[in-house]
Amino acid sequence: MDIDKIRAQIPATGECLYFNTGGIAPSHDVVTNSLVEEFRSIAQHGPPLIMDYARYSAQLQDARQRLAAFCGVEARDLCLTHGVADGVTTVFNGFDWHAGDELVLTDEEHPAVKIPAQWLAQTYGVVINYLPIDGTDADILRRLNDCLTPRTRLLALSHVTTDTGTRLPAKQIVELAHAHDVAVVYDGAQSLGQFPVDVADLGADFYSLLVYKWMYGPYTAGALYVDKAWQERLRVVPSSANYFGSEGARRFEFSTVPPPYYHASAAATDYLSELGIANIEACVSPKAARFRKELASIPGLVIENPADPAMCTGVVSFRVEGVEGAHISTQLRTRRIITRPTGLKFSGVRASVSFFTTDAEIDALVAAVAEIVEVH
Repeated sequence: MDIDKIRAQIPATGECLYFNTGGIAPSHDVVTNSLVEEFRSIAQHGPPLIMDYARYSAQLQDARQRLAAFCGVEARDLCLTHGVADGVTTVFNGFDWHAGDELVLTDEEHPAVKIPAQWLAQTYGVVINYLPIDGTDADILRRLNDCLTPRTRLLALSHVTTDTGTRLPAKQIVELAHAHDVAVVYDGAQSLGQFPVDVADLGADFYSLLVYKWMYGPYTAGALYVDKAWQERLRVVPSSANYFGSEGARRFEFSTVPPPYYHASAAATDYLSELGIANIEACVSPKAARFRKELASIPGLVIENPADPAMCTGVVSFRVEGVEGAHISTQLRTRRIITRPTGLKFSGVRASVSFFTTDAEIDALVAAVAEIVEVH
């Protein structure tokens, strides 16, 4: 993997040390060029939806097929959304909830999932149980088994958690849930693009994703996978006056989607596929491991990632005793080092290691954190 060539195609890498791909990825020329070319075409020839509907429809379907292929699913099982919250809310709204029904979330679930879940609790009396994310895969599976009751209807979990970057044993979770007749929806915001993911093989009932993090697509675009068994079973709750499909997962596609964003998203997945997702994982894993090791040598600093390297990702999270994460992140930004403060379970910092991240950047970030901690 030619890191110098890759970085030349991501202009933001020349402006700062960017460690926030887990928030919003910096734009790659492949994506930027796709967007610019399409908007120029629209300016020149008019809106495709109006001027050439057949071409408009064919291009959007092509983008859908490429996104679906990247996820390992069929195009008819994927509806286009505006991100994870859009997809998760579609799933939540599609269930016939009753007071006392139970929903399981992780204890570090992103607001994109947590807020609509809390709405279910307030509106229908749904009971939310939180699955602690700590320890080994076996620990997590044991706790999950203890969480499941005859009233559990749905698990809504992050495939990779947002603060600690914990990679859940996703397939085993689905198998356990299905053995109890419980459906599963995954938040794939932090997973797709970090390591190979075959959504169909996971067996989850639903998989909600966005493209603007580790998939390097434009902000904000996403998609929702709906297993065939649920496409007629899940209730359709219109979110707008627009309705675009009556078959497959497109039953749940209501809001107008901006086609250029999905064409650019497909271009991004093509680029990642050319690099090879397994190659990306192989590039990032040792860098992230070294990063965690170097950070851990700083007095008072605690690594919040899993102890098991197999459960870790490019998300490196840490906290420092007596120092707020927001303070550290702000101080890093004054040095043109872009990270993100955490706050779901602990006040710390999340730094995303990507395939374009250099060893020198990691060294600079470690040195800056050590300096900030020492001064404080």
